[in-house]
Amino acid sequence: MKTGRRLSRTRAAPERDGTGISPGDIADHNGRTALALLRAHGAMTRQELSAHLGLTEPAVTGIMKRLLADGLVLERKRVDAGRYTPAEFALRPDGAHALGLSLRPDGAELILLGLGGEIVAARSLPTPPSQDALAEALEALTTESPTPPLGLGVALAPGCAVDLPVIAGMIGDMPLFSMPDTEAVVNAERLFGLGEPEGGLVVVLIDETVRAGLFIGGKVFRGMHGRAGQIGAMRPGRNHASLNEVAGLAAYRQAEAEGEAALEAWIGRAAGRLLDAVVAISGFVSPGAVLVGGALPDYVIDRLIDQAARDREKQEAYFVAASWIPPIRRTTRDGGGVTLGAAGAPFIERLLPKTM
Repeated sequence: MKTGRRLSRTRAAPERDGTGISPGDIADHNGRTALALLRAHGAMTRQELSAHLGLTEPAVTGIMKRLLADGLVLERKRVDAGRYTPAEFALRPDGAHALGLSLRPDGAELILLGLGGEIVAARSLPTPPSQDALAEALEALTTESPTPPLGLGVALAPGCAVDLPVIAGMIGDMPLFSMPDTEAVVNAERLFGLGEPEGGLVVVLIDETVRAGLFIGGKVFRGMHGRAGQIGAMRPGRNHASLNEVAGLAAYRQAEAEGEAALEAWIGRAAGRLLDAVVAISGFVSPGAVLVGGALPDYVIDRLIDQAARDREKQEAYFVAASWIPPIRRTTRDGGGVTLGAAGAPFIERLLPKTM
């Protein structure tokens, strides 16, 4: 794989077009695609890889030799294949590692993640983590890593003031990849959860604010100045409360403190406004899946989703807002898997195709 350079960014590096592509670029692309196939399908033979990649078996052999030399795959005999036992290749779960850091106003979480999705080590830091504490935690996880980490992914929650160059100085020459927490959740679903459904993916996080991450057309969509997904500011009219005010964590906590009747009423209001946002998104981008996660308890998210489904059925009796509205589901990982998705960024940037 090509080595990365340190990046501190909120938008992707520009894609190269087809002009002037070198043999090295082609080899790098084929290696990334082969790794993605092994992640998605498990162990595969040369013949199977050849069919998926559209390459000859000798070409596949060359790709596998490079990946074996890099320690990213392993070769073994296929079990129960009859008299003929072909060699098969599998992803080596501990062949590469990356660091993930989730920064929130109420604290920070760090993990060391293996290529197979295993969390090797983790640290939690109090609010606000001091620079010394953060540097010490990063150094400890780097030391524990069986292989040199490919990079550090940093996921930022709204309202989290952070000096990324200072963090970059803590990790030496290791590449750094920064992103909003919603984009990290998209990464977690792509790599370790739902995958990449046809039509794309929308994730909605609910905590102090309500916001969305969009994966459309094989790419994360950020919009002008990275403002895409700021659905919390939506309101049905000038004199109405915003989605943040209706469905955010503060409104939930107030309803919960007032008892079940107040919570049930809040569920109705929040689900209706959440459905409005989903309908608006679906009318324009028609995603294959909409997932909801965040700081709310799982059972509360499930109640919101159930109520939104009932509201949608009622609407369809008299009003068709969009030709396709996907079912709303809970995120695969608790809370959305922000730290996991942050750690996935170095794998996406350095080992895997941007679209898998």
